[in-house]
Amino acid sequence: MDAKSVEATLSVRIPLRLLAAGAAETRGSAAPILIGMHGYGQDADSLLPVLLRVAPPGSLVLSLEGPESAYLEGTDTSGARRGFHWGVSTRHEDNRAVHRACVAEAISWAGAHGGDPERVLLFGFSQPCSFNYRLALAPPHGVPFRAIAGICGGIPGEWKANDPGTGASRETDVLHVSTREDEIYSLDKIAHYRERLAARFRSATHSLYDGGHRVPSASANEVKAFLAEHG
Repeated sequence: MDAKSVEATLSVRIPLRLLAAGAAETRGSAAPILIGMHGYGQDADSLLPVLLRVAPPGSLVLSLEGPESAYLEGTDTSGARRGFHWGVSTRHEDNRAVHRACVAEAISWAGAHGGDPERVLLFGFSQPCSFNYRLALAPPHGVPFRAIAGICGGIPGEWKANDPGTGASRETDVLHVSTREDEIYSLDKIAHYRERLAARFRSATHSLYDGGHRVPSASANEVKAFLAEHG
């Protein structure tokens, strides 16, 4: 008798590490919440200084760390450098669910530490950009995000046309920053980003800077002004 295997996908709780800075405790009104997510192979510690440079005054800043870890290429096992990312499965729906749960838990934590869940700003570099844009169609806490800043990342792969967004996304403003020499997101690849985003969000600005696949330092003033306007 041949043995037959059964495949099952179960849900388990995983730890979510975050670093918080800024208005952890406020007097009077609650603070706007800036939630930042790093790119593949990075971590919360390296992103936090970037977030603090662009955060609106008086905001509660959260730098989240991807729940999946990996040894980075080009290192040996004796002194390998470990990074983190947002992909926990080969199935897209699993990764989207985990990202959604991470943002939901971060908002809940922020709300208990002086943040205002009705004033949430998202910041993503590279990998989480498309996750953040998709999430804005149906925010996990039921409140539209105030704004999203995406740096050197993509848009959801299924967004092939300028389809309308949702009631929630049409109350969210977007700033997408790209670089001319990005080795992952070429100029051809990003050519339709602004129109795809503008169709789904209240407003969409696509700015281009010199540099490769990194957060361009020259964009800091624009990102800071954008987040301050919507915080």
